[in-house]
Amino acid sequence: MNILLTGTSSGIGQATAQLLLDAGHRVYGTVRKRADAEQLSLHPAFTALIMDVTDRSSIVAVMDTIRASGEPLHAIINNSGVALSGPLETLPESDYRHQFDVNVFGLLAVCQEALPLLHDARAAGLTNVKIVNVSSVSGYITSMFTSMYSASKFAVEAITDGLRRELVPFGIDAISVAPGPVKTPIWDKAKTQTKPYEGTRYEYVLEKLGPYTDAAAASGITPEQVATVILKAVETERPRPDQLVMNKSWLIRLVMLLPKRVQDKMLLKNLDGNKRY
Repeated sequence: MNILLTGTSSGIGQATAQLLLDAGHRVYGTVRKRADAEQLSLHPAFTALIMDVTDRSSIVAVMDTIRASGEPLHAIINNSGVALSGPLETLPESDYRHQFDVNVFGLLAVCQEALPLLHDARAAGLTNVKIVNVSSVSGYITSMFTSMYSASKFAVEAITDGLRRELVPFGIDAISVAPGPVKTPIWDKAKTQTKPYEGTRYEYVLEKLGPYTDAAAASGITPEQVATVILKAVETERPRPDQLVMNKSWLIRLVMLLPKRVQDKMLLKNLDGNKRY
């Protein structure tokens, strides 16, 4: 299969690219800087493409490159994303707009530009043509201080459901893979996002930020575990459309059934105890 995978420079994206290549697939992997793709570029079935999901012209250029190869595109995996944290009361407008520009509007732009290639693949008689959107457990339940990240992932879940239902007549599937906490550098970055808290009524959270993020990272799953689920989702004809990938995923589905006030108490207690979920 020929697969477009966004955000391959590290973490889930890099692990997924490697697993897809090991399984014999061809991968068009996007990065914002070519140096980020040097390791994977050693593989003959990997093509590094420079793309910023917030720059429509760079997305179009990537699709033109894939089209020029003359090979059909079987699937796209939207993995690019950012996670910004801070209290909603003080979070800078530039931060929450960037959160949606990358995680939501960028993802949709990639889908819009790639779908003509997927329709062409179907017209050529190919089956198992699909879109895989990497979401998050934060698209299922909202924790304090990551509300805008959560909002962006709830949007990803909605877009995925909408795409799947709209594309049924054309034989193109759309699913989401939603990891829980993953052992990636994203947790180290979270420790540096302190400005929205500083000098505000939420400054008390700063002393919890380090232990809280350390605990989340320590209890998280590996990028390779998520990559394995993505690979199976790509290769399976009709995979489950909403796949939650984390330790004790049943607990999240149970919490979602609880009254909102009960969820509030549980999440506040977890924050005090340096627990993510």
